[in-house]
Amino acid sequence: MRFALLLVAALAACTPLPLPTAAPDGNGVTPDSDGLQPGGTDLRIDFGRAQEGVIDTVSRLLGTDPLDITTSPDCGDVTAAYWRNGLTLNFVEGDFRGWVLTEPGLTAAGGLSVGDTPPPVTMATTTLGREFEIDGVWALVEETGPEITTVWSGRTCFFR
Repeated sequence: MRFALLLVAALAACTPLPLPTAAPDGNGVTPDSDGLQPGGTDLRIDFGRAQEGVIDTVSRLLGTDPLDITTSPDCGDVTAAYWRNGLTLNFVEGDFRGWVLTEPGLTAAGGLSVGDTPPPVTMATTTLGREFEIDGVWALVEETGPEITTVWSGRTCFFR
């Protein structure tokens, strides 16, 4: 009990640095250009962290294990862990290297979320479709509609 009180007092004395991310959502994690920001802490899960620790921590934060962890021969050396909420974490040689959102629910840095209308930004037309980038976080927009379909940062398994 005494340790818990000391920990609370020590944390209360800390001055958190402002983060250039959206507030972590109710699911416990906000993806951003450097990795993931767990809710309620200044600790981070940055790109370069070990696969096993990242998957264990994100599973605890989301309250569920990944649905699947696979290495696709089409993606070379990328191993992907998929969660039910549309979050995919990508790993290369055991290191966390990227994330992708494909379902509504999680909100990435800058307020980007699948299913939302994109902010007024310049769109680029690529082989993937209409896409844009804000502070290292990318989003793909429906070909003919106004909604964001995919949000990502870091290493992906997209074919251009």
